[in-house]
This record gives sequence, C-alpha cells and structure tokens, in this order.
Amino acid sequence: MKTRFALFLIPFLIFSCDIEYGMIDGSIDADTFSVALFEEQAANAPVGYGATYTDFLKDFMISRTKLNLKNKNADIEIAGKITYFNTVPVSVQSDELAALNRLNVTIAVTVINNIDEDQSFEASFTQQSDFDANLDLASVQDALLEDINGKLSQDVINRLTSNW
Repeated sequence: MKTRFALFLIPFLIFSCDIEYGMIDGSIDADTFSVALFEEQAANAPVGYGATYTDFLKDFMISRTKLNLKNKNADIEIAGKITYFNTVPVSVQSDELAALNRLNVTIAVTVINNIDEDQSFEASFTQQSDFDANLDLASVQDALLEDINGKLSQDVINRLTSNW
C-alpha cells in the first residue's frame, strides 16, 4: 500500500511543481574590442607589467571569445590600472617562519560597450598565487604572473559575458 502511494505521489509532485530556471547569457553582443595600455599604479609592480598584462589580455580574449581586436572605434573598449601588487606570508609554521608566500594582484577595469551602454561597467578584480617562502619572488614571478594573469583575464571575460 505504501509503495503504491509513493508511486502515485512522486509523479504528482514532479508534475505539479512549477520550476523556473534560466541561464546567464554567455554571448557578447559585439564584434570587436580594444584594450588600452594598463597603467601601473601599484608601487611594487614590476616595470612593464602594465604592458605585459595588456598584451596578455588581448591574446586571452582573442583565443577565448569571438571578438576581433581593433585599435580604434571598437564595439567594446577596455581600459584599466594595476592598483595593487604585493606579497604576504600565508602559512606560518611553528617556528614563526612562513612556509608559503602569496602574490596578490588587483586590477581596476573600465569596460565601455558602444553597442549597449547598459553592459558597460567598472570593476576591480583580485587574484593571487602562492609560492614557497624559501624561493625568491624574482625567481618565480614570471610563472606566478602567468597564473594570475589568466585568472584576472578570465574574471574580465566572465564579467563581460554575464551582465551582472
């Protein structure tokens, strides 16, 4: 008797519920983009990091979106600043020495969408990467920045495509 009731109840519950769901529109309503040189405003940022990140973001967007790079009059214009670049100890051992250090990078981004002004935005994104405290930052900085640049660029694309 209980199994018959359960067999009746389960389909009833499934079909009587009104479930709504939606997906974030992952498309970008534009054909072209431009990226202005990112300014280095963080005191500790390596010389030339703004230019390095600008080139990284361009390549990242070309390889992961349908957008074409254009120098002037692009549908989407991206500009930004490197606002924070610093290392901090993360994992302190019992002898009060750090086992890991973390490189933190923050960028402030302005995106102007010339097709749909409602999709323009200003936002800050922060990412980090950890490294062994016994290593000198200079010896691992390139690898850390490659990791961080990828995360930051993905944050920019996610924000660009999610309209939030």
